[in-house]
Formats: sequence, structure tokens, C-alpha cells
Amino acid sequence: MKKVLTIILCLALVTGFVFAQGRVEKSAEKRILLGYAALDDSQEHLIPVRENIKKVAKEMDVDVITVDNAGDGQRAINNVDNLLLQGIDCLIEFNLDSAVNPVIKEKCDAAGVPIIAIDIPVPDSPCFGADNVESGLIVGRSLGQLAKDNWNSKVDLILLLSTPAGGEIISIRMGGIVEGIIEKIPAARNARVITVDYKDDPILAQQLTADVLTSNPDKRNILIGSINDIGAQGAFAAIQASRRDADCFVVNHGMSVQTRENLYETIRTGKDNAWRGGVSYFLERYGEYVVPAAIKLAKGEYVPDNIYMDHVFINRDNIEDHYPQAVWGQK
Repeated sequence: MKKVLTIILCLALVTGFVFAQGRVEKSAEKRILLGYAALDDSQEHLIPVRENIKKVAKEMDVDVITVDNAGDGQRAINNVDNLLLQGIDCLIEFNLDSAVNPVIKEKCDAAGVPIIAIDIPVPDSPCFGADNVESGLIVGRSLGQLAKDNWNSKVDLILLLSTPAGGEIISIRMGGIVEGIIEKIPAARNARVITVDYKDDPILAQQLTADVLTSNPDKRNILIGSINDIGAQGAFAAIQASRRDADCFVVNHGMSVQTRENLYETIRTGKDNAWRGGVSYFLERYGEYVVPAAIKLAKGEYVPDNIYMDHVFINRDNIEDHYPQAVWGQK
């Protein structure tokens, strides 16, 4: 009997040790740590990207370190060095200067850290963001429809506000605008197209647009497409300052607070102006896509090469469906 009790006691001790060891191993299991390198936190319309990534990371029980690339390539490289030193398991890279992305890729490869890019691709890495062809076409079709409905399909000039430092993706989006206009109005292929680089600066966008308007005083049918809300905001300021609202229509990629405020202002006053809306990228939902993908990459699981957001043209007629006034605190 004593021998049996001894055996039972030994088994209990061994079993307890195994269970305890399992608890130790589980508690010591490393939490996934993501690094998010933001494009430029000084741009208000991009803040929702960072905040949604943090929110979703918390919901999915992973940690995230956020840094700001500030629109600068060298700073983006320095940020990657910093994040790798902190032991990230996956990098979420949102960097305007595409020229340095191969350097970022090389550094992460050397550290064995996968990357998921946002909007601007990193070589041989999954990329989340816009369907760049379709989003450009939507902007162009919207502008073309405005010209058809209001100017009897006449288009004198097409002004594109671009940021070519973003690389091929920006070119695709901007080229899609012209294609979309021509799709609606084939004769618009004869219109003059002017492309300006406003370097993501609303003041420069205003100055460049003012220069175009001043040098084309006889043009009465001008379609303006911008790569984002910042350019549209500057263009709209120039249009109002020169009192050329009747001569222009503006549609942009993106739906930041500025675009929404303008649309709600037209609803409040009952008066349309030249700035007619934007194609939403739903920046406030980016984390819902990139965080789960980053977690999969950190675990060595498959992620498709391209993950796309669905795009919608939003104007005063449908803004309440997507950005309810009460939710966004519009007045």
C-alpha cells in the first residue's frame, strides 16, 4: 500500500511540474510587437490611420510602437533602425519617399522582419491601400459627369495637383483621373492638361492653382483633380480668392475633415461651390486591414500581395450615409 501511495505521489508531482512548466512557458510567450511608421503625423487627415491601427492592435491583444516618418525619406530609414532595435515582429510602413523603400526592405530582411506597406509599395512585400487605377477613374468620372451636367460636356483645361515623390502609385492615380474624364467626355482628350507638384503643401497648392487661373483668364470650364485633400483645399482657396467658382470643379482623392466640412457647409447653406467631393479611402478603417495582416506575417502565415480598400465617391448627396454629421461633430 505504501508503495502504491509513493507511486501516486510521484505521478502527481510530475504532472504538477508539467502543468506548472506549461504555465511558465505560456506566460513567458512573447507578445507580438508591431511597428507602425506613419507617413506624416502633421497631416491631420492621416491621424485616423495611426489611431485605428492602435485601436485594432489593442483589440487583437498585440503591442504596437508608432513613429512618424514626417514625409522624409532619411527619417523613415532612421525610424526603421529604431524599430528594429526595439525588437518588432512586423513593420507597417507608410512612407512617401518611395526611393528609400528598397533600403528599408534590405534592413528588415537582414533582421528577419516582414513588412506590409501602406499605399506606396515596398519591394517584395504585401501592400495594402488603394485600388489606384479604380480610385483615379472614379475621380475622373465624377469630374466628367459634373462637366456633362453643368457645362454641356465642355472642358477647356484639366489641372492635376500631384505629389510625384510618391512614385508610380501617384502617377497611376493621377493618370486615372484623365482617363475617367475622357471616358465620360471623349472630346476632353483635346483639352490641355497641366500637372503641378505642390509637395503636400496647401499654401503651395493655392499658389500654383492661382498661377494657372491667372494665366488662363479666358478658360471657363476647368476640371481640377487632386491627389489628396490638402491639394484640393489649396486649389479651392485659390478659386474663391479669384472668384472663379463658376469656372471650376474640384474633386480629390480622400475624404478628410476639410472635405467633409465643405460638403456639410453646402448642405447647411443650400449652395454648391466648386469643391464637389472626394473619393473616400476610409483612412479611419486602415487598421482593420493592416493589423490582422501584420499579425499573420509576424507568425509566418500567408498574406496576399495586394489588399485593397473599396472606394466610394462621396458628395453632398451621400455623405450622411458614410460620415454622419452627428458622429463627426459637424455644425
